Amino acid sequence: MKSFAHYLKDYDLRTFSGTTFYGNGSSNELPLVANCAGLTVAEIEHTHSNDKGRLDYYLVYVMAEKMQLYCENGWQNLSVGNIFVIPPNTPYKYRCESVGASFLWVHFTGNNVKEILERYGISILPAIDKTAIVNNVSARFQKLFEGFARNDAYRTYDLSALLDRLLIEIGRSVKKKETERASLSKSIRFINESYATQIKIPDLAKMENMCMTAYNLQFKKQMGMSPTKYIIKLRTDNAMELLRTTNMTIKEIGAICGYADGNFFRKTFKRVTGCSPLEYRERFSLLQY
Repeated sequence: MKSFAHYLKDYDLRTFSGTTFYGNGSSNELPLVANCAGLTVAEIEHTHSNDKGRLDYYLVYVMAEKMQLYCENGWQNLSVGNIFVIPPNTPYKYRCESVGASFLWVHFTGNNVKEILERYGISILPAIDKTAIVNNVSARFQKLFEGFARNDAYRTYDLSALLDRLLIEIGRSVKKKETERASLSKSIRFINESYATQIKIPDLAKMENMCMTAYNLQFKKQMGMSPTKYIIKLRTDNAMELLRTTNMTIKEIGAICGYADGNFFRKTFKRVTGCSPLEYRERFSLLQY
C-alpha cells in the first residue's frame, strides 16, 4: 500500500472566487469544497508539523496505529478509528512512530463547515473522536477519491456532495462508538475499586481509548460531575462512614481514604461537607462513648 493524493486544480475553483488553489485555500461559495484528499503511508518514522496552520480544515482518519498527535495535554496516542479535525489557522503536529503507520485525509473549506461538523457530531481539536471500526468510512473516502478522478464541469459540485456523505458517515460512526462506550465501564469500575490510591485522569482516559477532553466531557455527561469530583465524593463518603462507625483516628481514616496528608484530608473534607472530620464525628457518630 502506497501513499497517494488527489487535488482540485486551480481552474476548477476559479469560477467561484477567482482564487488559485493548490490544495490549500478557503472558499465561501459552497457549503463544502474538497480541496484535496488522499492516503498517507509512512515509509519512515517522522514528525510533521505546521506552525502556522492551513487555510482550510484538515480531517485525518487513522487506519493503522503507531501515531501520535500533539494536543494541549502533550502527545496523545492514536488508535485505529481515531479521527481529528484541525480548523483553519491552527498550528498542529503529529508523528508516525513506525513504518506503515497510515491515515486517510481530506482538506476542505466552505461557507458552512463549522455548522455542518456540529450538526453531524464531529469534534474539532483539541477533541479527538473515535469511530466504530467499520468499513463504511473508508468506503466513503474511496467514493471521494473517485470523484476527484471525474474531471468534468460538475466535479466541484460532485465532490461537495461526496464530502457531505463522508462527513455524515463519520458522524454516524462516531455516534455508534459513543453508544458502545457510553458506560465508561472500565474506568468507573477501576475508580470504584481503587479510589483510595493515586489515580491519574489521563490513565482513566486511556482505559476507554479516549483523549482527556472527550473523556472528561463523557464522564461529566454520564455521572453529573468530573472524574476528580467523583473520586473526591467516593473518598468523602467512605470517610463519613468510618467517622460514624469506628474509633479510628482521623489521620488513619484519611490515609485509608486516599489522603496521606492529614491536613489536606481535613481541608478537603470540610470543603465538601461544610464541617471538619472531628465536628462530623461529634454530630453523627453511632458509637456510644
